[in-house]
Amino acid sequence: MPHVEKDEVVRNILERLISISGRKTDKVYAVMTMESLIKDLQPQYSFLKNVQINEDLYTEDAVTIVSLRSNFQDVTATDLGRALHAIIFQLNRSLGDRAGHFFIKELRNTLSDDYLTTMHEMGVDLGLMQLETEVTHLEQQLSHHTTPED
Repeated sequence: MPHVEKDEVVRNILERLISISGRKTDKVYAVMTMESLIKDLQPQYSFLKNVQINEDLYTEDAVTIVSLRSNFQDVTATDLGRALHAIIFQLNRSLGDRAGHFFIKELRNTLSDDYLTTMHEMGVDLGLMQLETEVTHLEQQLSHHTTPED
């Protein structure tokens, strides 16, 4: 079974998240949100300080490039999985309704089985994350439609 390197997983996931959220909002907002999330998560996951997002926002064909200043091979799969889970979860939450109901499903559908398997081994289950998002959304809808009895 092909194994995807941790560095490749991190770079690819972050680039896809920026791309998907950039289509749902705009590129500048997507990049700024991702940079902010990574910075906010650095106290918990110090290895995220090695993630840099470079983009020339002033060119029409701007391509986001996620660069990693060091190798992620020394980071445990569990820690890396927790960080990726936190990034995906918080990005989805920060985009709110703009992300769309199936933001995580869209991410999952753009990844190959090798990536999904590697992420699953890291403890990131995008199918479960999508289900949790749908349940939370449904709970919010139900709580807005119920009124307390007098």
